[in-house]
Amino acid sequence: MHAVTRLRFAGSFAAIVLLVTGCVVRRPPETATIPGAAGFPGSTIPESVADVGADTRLGSILDAIFSDGALGPVVWSVEVRALPNETLYARNRQLLLTPASTMKVVTLAAAAERLGWDHRFETTLWAAGEIRRGTIEGDLVVRGTGDPTINAPGTENLFARWAAELRARGITRIAGRIVGDDDVFDGGKRGEDATGLGAGWAWDDLALAFAAPAGALQQHENVVDVAVSPADRPGSPARIEIRAPGITPGLASGVTLINQAVTRASGGETDIRLSRRPDGEALIVTGEIPLGAPPVVRTGAISNPTLFFVQGLRTALRQAGVEVDGEAIDIDQFDPAVKQTLRQRLRPLIRHESEPLSTVAVGLMKRSQNLYAESLLQHLGAVAGGTGDAGPAAAAAVLQEWGIGGSQAIIADGSGLSRYNALSAAGLLGVLARIWRDPSHRERFVGTLPVAGRDGTLRSRMVGSAAEGVVRAKTGSMTRVRALAGYVAPAEGEPIAFAILANNYTVPSEEVTRAIDDAVVAIAAYARP
Repeated sequence: MHAVTRLRFAGSFAAIVLLVTGCVVRRPPETATIPGAAGFPGSTIPESVADVGADTRLGSILDAIFSDGALGPVVWSVEVRALPNETLYARNRQLLLTPASTMKVVTLAAAAERLGWDHRFETTLWAAGEIRRGTIEGDLVVRGTGDPTINAPGTENLFARWAAELRARGITRIAGRIVGDDDVFDGGKRGEDATGLGAGWAWDDLALAFAAPAGALQQHENVVDVAVSPADRPGSPARIEIRAPGITPGLASGVTLINQAVTRASGGETDIRLSRRPDGEALIVTGEIPLGAPPVVRTGAISNPTLFFVQGLRTALRQAGVEVDGEAIDIDQFDPAVKQTLRQRLRPLIRHESEPLSTVAVGLMKRSQNLYAESLLQHLGAVAGGTGDAGPAAAAAVLQEWGIGGSQAIIADGSGLSRYNALSAAGLLGVLARIWRDPSHRERFVGTLPVAGRDGTLRSRMVGSAAEGVVRAKTGSMTRVRALAGYVAPAEGEPIAFAILANNYTVPSEEVTRAIDDAVVAIAAYARP
């Protein structure tokens, strides 16, 4: 927004908020006028009188925000509803837009409905052979179901604990290999068409931490820290070290690097970037680092979760004094007959369960952790009787049962990274209202959402406003997309659910985010008793 326009609007907005805050009695519906899409004069989507905002004072504030010409062309889909079912404001509510991370609202709601909040991911270790004189006379097989929290930053190193448990049972040697069994997600068909990535992800995101692929076996959130240091003389390749649990510099890590970073003469700025070719697995490190500069760390996504997991486990076992004679491999290297023979010989050793979904979901939503969402959706597909690819269909089936069909929600992935996703404000409101009505879901779901001005991805937004501490909502952001969906839940007074999606704007994203926050502050002021 241009500075002059912003200042002019801020004064009128403050005055209207004061008016709203001072009165809590709603007027009956007074108008059936439907605002058009901002930036597209005359564009409207017909809606019935019953779906139009029931309070013209709040509606006038929101219209002023979403119609602000200084924002340029913005496609909005908005709905505000006093729960359980009184629509206060609607603008293109049925319009399908790219939701970004507000897709996680759908993913978590569907998973909670199908799996329950006490559901846990399970990971098991098996001996493929007899155990004699402290030796597993065969392979150590690890089966996973998609737990994304193993060795997550700030948690216990689970590999070290498993090594200690094996030694406590007298096992000090594995005569075979470390085999990662990830078939619960990919059905044993992992390849170019099933890489753990979501359909419609941008190829130039694939090296970055937020686009880490999901797998049935995963550790350290499927990312590594790539530490880059200058060499001893200009023109030489920079020095690179990979850091992650179970990874020892110089040993196998399941990560392939291509070092194209160069040491430059002293002085100047460090410029180090990570990338990955669409048809490759290697992390490519490019750029320059000045002679004598301190190390710089970039966090990159790995390409094969299973190999990353078993390579790290093998290294950790050896560091703990458990000898491993064979290599660490993905079970998909075996043909079906070899797999069947291997599985017939398995003996249980260790069974690990994650924290319950109610706990995992807090990290998913407050951090907007994409890997957690993708893991949960693929796990949902597997539990539904398919593989990870069945996750979107399993989530869509839940929405259908709730009366939210494909005209309101198209699900391509769990995180919202995919450009193939599409949600309307009406679809998001349908999910939020359904969750609020269900006492088995409401408290735990709402507790996962970031709180305005307090924590998560809303920590620095709406601070000091009527929204601080009472708005709980999921953010969404990607190129030319900003969204926010959740609840205004004051300690007293009725709750309000809202969904605001903005696509295809040309102004800086901060301007659209500010408009969304202005709208939510107005809703919060209106909701106060």
